[in-house]
Formats: sequence, C-alpha cells, structure tokens
Amino acid sequence: MAAEGDYGPIEAKTREAVDELGSLEGFQAPLAELAFALAQRIDGGATGMAMSANARELRDTIKAMTEAADVSDATAELLRQLAAPVVSPEVRDPATS
Repeated sequence: MAAEGDYGPIEAKTREAVDELGSLEGFQAPLAELAFALAQRIDGGATGMAMSANARELRDTIKAMTEAADVSDATAELLRQLAAPVVSPEVRDPATS
C-alpha cells in the first residue's frame, strides 16, 4: 500500500469518498479495498478498454458501498421501530375508548 501522500488522483478521491461513508460495516470493507485496487489500476495508466472497464467497475463498487450504507441506515430505522413498545388505543388514550 502506498504512503498516504503517494496516492494517484483517482485513488486519493476514492479514499476521500470512502472516508465520507464513515465506519464501514459488513461487506463495505472488502468493497473499499476493491475500490482502492481499481483506482490504483486507473492511476497506473490503464488505457482504452481496460480504463473503461476499470472505471465502470470502480463506479459500480462505490455505488454498492453507498447502497449498503443506505441499507444499514434503513435497517437501523426498522429495528428502532420494531423495538418501540406497542400500545393499544385503549391503553394509550383511555378517555376515548
């Protein structure tokens, strides 16, 4: 792995984007490593179809990571709602029952 200042421009931006996601959960960590490797290939001089394929794969990998983050947020919200106590209307508002 390169020292922090030794990243190429694509890898540096990829690392910034991954940092913005915050704490990585589940399969986000291996996806981040894949994104870094793809960015290194692009920075290393991939050309033509290889550049296009690597760029497309990098884009898809970052998209998968952000979707996983959104799913994690949605899952946390669902768990929060499921953990909330269920109160019948009679107990919640006895004056109207």
